[in-house]
Amino acid sequence: MVNLLTRIIQASSLSEPCAGGKGTFAEQIKASLPFLRLIPQTKQRVLVVGCGEGYEVKWLTDQGFEVVGVTNNRIEAQAGNRRYGFKLQVADMHTLPFSDKTFDCVYAANILERSVAPLIALQEWRRVLKPNGWLIVVMPSKEWLKEYYHFSVLTHPQTKDLLEKAGFKLLAAPEMNPRIDFGAGDVFYDLGRGWGHYDGYVAQKATLPKEKFMLGEVHPESTTSGPLQLIKQLLKYPYNLVRVWRARYHHE
Repeated sequence: MVNLLTRIIQASSLSEPCAGGKGTFAEQIKASLPFLRLIPQTKQRVLVVGCGEGYEVKWLTDQGFEVVGVTNNRIEAQAGNRRYGFKLQVADMHTLPFSDKTFDCVYAANILERSVAPLIALQEWRRVLKPNGWLIVVMPSKEWLKEYYHFSVLTHPQTKDLLEKAGFKLLAAPEMNPRIDFGAGDVFYDLGRGWGHYDGYVAQKATLPKEKFMLGEVHPESTTSGPLQLIKQLLKYPYNLVRVWRARYHHE
């Protein structure tokens, strides 16, 4: 497992460009503001993953949050430390140097698409979140797939499914009626397509169920007999037919 994580980290770091260094603070923060404002004041301790030179860290700090920023690029961290006067940490998104249940909110903008293993990254972010902690993910839309350093530009259904598999409950996402009140009118009604083709997702750390009902091969340790097993077997074939049809012909 350690070797696998090492290879993932190395692959994620290949040819990674610096995110910051150009423009004024106002120009740097402009695209992030609609999403940064989603963080409620009750989520005081915030981790910014992929913080670049730290402009989002500075904005949140100025609003009274207790913020930690991490970037995998040492040059960015040094530049941010000189520019804003606080210490940014150098760390990979897949192996964060923090204890379990440390933060109230993880904010990750324009970073998950650079991961070659987004599920591992999401599970790591979940690990450092407190119970009921929030994750806010901002991703470029599919128009940005061709960027050479983008490995995981996902469709809306793929991102939602991945978040749920990583142990999060979606609160708001593109093309979804939000389960939370943003307190800022309906400008965030779908969190998508309004700011340079960025999509936003708000999710809450959820308790992973011990077992899930899966219409497929039955795990040997959970083999059951009787009516439930019979129902599973009867439903498996038509379910798989529908799933294959949707995969082939029904897209976003």
